Amino acid sequence: MYEIGSETGRYFSVNVPFREGIDDTSYLQVFKPVINSVMDYYRPTAIVLQCGADSLANDRLGCFSLSTKGHGECVRFVRDLNVPVLTVGGGG
Repeated sequence: MYEIGSETGRYFSVNVPFREGIDDTSYLQVFKPVINSVMDYYRPTAIVLQCGADSLANDRLGCFSLSTKGHGECVRFVRDLNVPVLTVGGGG
């Protein structure tokens, strides 16, 4: 929550803490307004969307309970912002 970037990137990072076990509905209730606020404030001309799997339910490294449908809704929401989007995997 307190990681806000550093040096010339200070204030270009947004972190939102979530409790373990968060589900699609609760996640999307936060994701959409936060992303809308980020878009309004920063006005990006492109988005790099990292879609790791550690937030999916039953992932051994994560602690959230999102479904692939919930992940897909987040991707769809960002895609529909009409800004070029580069979608990449995450983790490793």
